[in-house]
Amino acid sequence: MAKIEHPKKIAVLNLSGNVGKTTLAKNLLAANLPAAKVISVESVNNNDALQVDSIQVEELKASQFKQIYHSLMFEDDVILDVGASNVAQFMEELTKFRSAIGELDLIVIPTVPAEKQQKDTIATIEWLHKLGVPANRIRVVFNQYTGQDPVGATYAHVIGYSIDKDGQNKATWLPHPVVASNEVFEMITPLRRTVREVAEDKTDWHAKRAAAKAERNMEALEDAIEGQMAHDLAVSCLANLEQAFEDLMSPFAKSPKK
Repeated sequence: MAKIEHPKKIAVLNLSGNVGKTTLAKNLLAANLPAAKVISVESVNNNDALQVDSIQVEELKASQFKQIYHSLMFEDDVILDVGASNVAQFMEELTKFRSAIGELDLIVIPTVPAEKQQKDTIATIEWLHKLGVPANRIRVVFNQYTGQDPVGATYAHVIGYSIDKDGQNKATWLPHPVVASNEVFEMITPLRRTVREVAEDKTDWHAKRAAAKAERNMEALEDAIEGQMAHDLAVSCLANLEQAFEDLMSPFAKSPKK
């Protein structure tokens, strides 16, 4: 089996909000790349989704780009989660610090089925393309997929926009990393845990329910029921995330040494 060798320095961004950047930075990337330093580039205090006890996060603003750039050069593994309120300025800073682009091994652009977000995704790819970011360092993640229609139809705007006037790809599209819509992402936010941690939790929820009933502790019973549902959803979600991560990293796969 081919060994997946992941990029060392990754930015997650999109000109649009509400595409799941932070959720994916946490559950798709940081959970699979535990050695990476996570930097949240955000000025609006709505970063609860990235608050996970097992992940250390440094919070910076795009206006502190020199510090961000310093981390990119200093650290071996970095994940930048660029929030919607900072992405425009972050991109402006990239135009001034051109070498910073070379420090990024991969730029992940999450998109969702909504038409506006897909069009913003296209604008993001176009901006990066004009900046000179090679197509093999730009990857789109197809997020919040409902499964009602094929991926190509659900994200038709983005997938239909793939090559420039010279016939060159502007991003790497295949295989499609797809993250299905799942209630578990909202359920686990207050728990400050990743999907992987919830899925791999060995708590015996059946025993907890039985104990709560015996003690007539309705609050504990509700907690046990909620815990069981979150665990079940996390198990199926984790399988999806692992496949999406493999698909995301597959262009970087190398054959094992003999």
